[in-house]
Amino acid sequence: MDVRDFVQRPEAAHRTPVSSTSPANNSQGSLATTTDENGSNEGSSRTHTNDEKKDHSASFPAGDEKALEHVDTRLTTYDQANDGRLYHDGVLVRQPAPSMDPRDPLNLPLTRKLIAAFFLCFFGALAASAELILGAMLPVFALQYANINPKYLLEWTTSLHGLPAGSDPLKTLEELPNAPPIWHVYLLASLPVLMMGVANLILIPLAISIGRRPVVILSGLIAIGGALWAGHSGSLGSHIGARAVQAIGAGTVESLIPFIIQDMVFVHQRNTWISGIFAAQGIIIIALGISAPYIIIYLNWRWVYYMTAAAAGFFLLGVIAFMPETRWHRTRAEMNGVPVINPAASQEKRSFKYDIALTHGKTEWRKGWNAFIDTLRTFFYPQIFFITMLNSAMIACAFAAGYTVAPALLTQPWSWPFLHVGLCLIPLLIAAVATGIVTGYFADWTANLVAKKRGKRVPENQLLNLALPTVCALVGSVIFGIAGEHPADYSAYLFLFALGLMAFGFLGANTIGAVYVLECYPHLAGPALVNIASFRCLIAFVLSFKVSEWVANLGYETSMLIYTGIIAGFALFTPVVWFYGESWRKRWPAERLGDH
Repeated sequence: MDVRDFVQRPEAAHRTPVSSTSPANNSQGSLATTTDENGSNEGSSRTHTNDEKKDHSASFPAGDEKALEHVDTRLTTYDQANDGRLYHDGVLVRQPAPSMDPRDPLNLPLTRKLIAAFFLCFFGALAASAELILGAMLPVFALQYANINPKYLLEWTTSLHGLPAGSDPLKTLEELPNAPPIWHVYLLASLPVLMMGVANLILIPLAISIGRRPVVILSGLIAIGGALWAGHSGSLGSHIGARAVQAIGAGTVESLIPFIIQDMVFVHQRNTWISGIFAAQGIIIIALGISAPYIIIYLNWRWVYYMTAAAAGFFLLGVIAFMPETRWHRTRAEMNGVPVINPAASQEKRSFKYDIALTHGKTEWRKGWNAFIDTLRTFFYPQIFFITMLNSAMIACAFAAGYTVAPALLTQPWSWPFLHVGLCLIPLLIAAVATGIVTGYFADWTANLVAKKRGKRVPENQLLNLALPTVCALVGSVIFGIAGEHPADYSAYLFLFALGLMAFGFLGANTIGAVYVLECYPHLAGPALVNIASFRCLIAFVLSFKVSEWVANLGYETSMLIYTGIIAGFALFTPVVWFYGESWRKRWPAERLGDH
């Protein structure tokens, strides 16, 4: 891919800040203004450097007159960096503009990007799979820590046909002799959510300081170590501690995936790549979910951890070998699609030695610290706050359903055999695939179509894609609560269909929300993603860590209606964000954040 491909097209002279890569080291000064649809600059209180006032021809090497023929030299470099458009005269402009350096991650061949994404995707899925699988397996640990052999579940659900009809499954598990409080057992699933949020606040800024690659590898080793510890744990407390350690690594890997992908692909491809990766992870989750009951009955529940740790180790080796460092400094102009031709740029090609190096470039502790501070500052920016809170409500609802789905299935009249409980994760697989299609390819198509008509890809275009996941989450939570409360009147398949709707809502909102905040503040990619990854987990923990007590005391219907109300409350603000999002960005442009 040659950067001249960009500058030899007439649209290369027109760009707006709509894309995002790693925080830019702006050699042209801090291009911090926002622009209206006509390209006028607003909201800047900075004095532009002399370089910003130079004609754009200064960006091209001597002798490249043919490229200059296609450049509107009436625009200064500063103007171009703030007047970009995703579409110009109906032609797509690829943003960000890659540099001339062959080692630029945007210049990676498509095959190499796919291989890197494959190993990163499956490694992330294995690192985090225990989180989703564990929800369906919590009755196993309720028996384990009541000193009852979990293998009794097989006899209990076959010859005895499960718990008696009309009984509360969670209360029954809690009332077993020597059983700990049920919410203590459920900390195995809920506490890791809290740890994910805390870990992301620290490790994502670390990835900005030292690079994505070393943090992914470190996080992966922590996740594998936590899984091995969980497999060897001898008490509930030790098991909970191991799960918390595992979550530190697994949660960071999951959060770094969109961060790394947005370093490697163009803005108009982000929905497709990010949602595609999350969808592909469903393959690993469903395979482990279906096999987990068989492993528990015929081997031991500890082997679930051992097997996931071994498989994660294999894919971690693939990450080490094939995922290069993607941290790359770009000017604001490059981020907005304006190519900068620098004859002095390194022309050294990639090598295996270069790719497997643990770090590249200097360590930038100041940028990492600034990213951490920017995260705290921007949390209350209206758009980020809206997306974070809506995401938090959806993830809490989906987790609450995942934690409580298995006990209901094991109870009469549904009376599922324990060996079939893993099949309850099939709706998650279907939801993941649907997410990849609907909020991936079609979301990009929708956003790009609207951008083509408007002339630029405004972040609020993504809110159109947010509507379907939100509606699905609301409908799913209502159906799940009603069916769980009245199992004699409804099919177990309707119960699981509702679980799938909530999973689609959560996964879809996750993808769309990440792309939306990236496009709102392209120079704050790290802090924007940390806000979603961290605070949604912290809030989701608060909303879901005692869901077992709520279901036991209030029932499925009332408990799920609480989540429905919370989601609906935040969803009502979607039209407000649609109409006022652009003016909010002008009011809070974050012009002094990001590029320090």
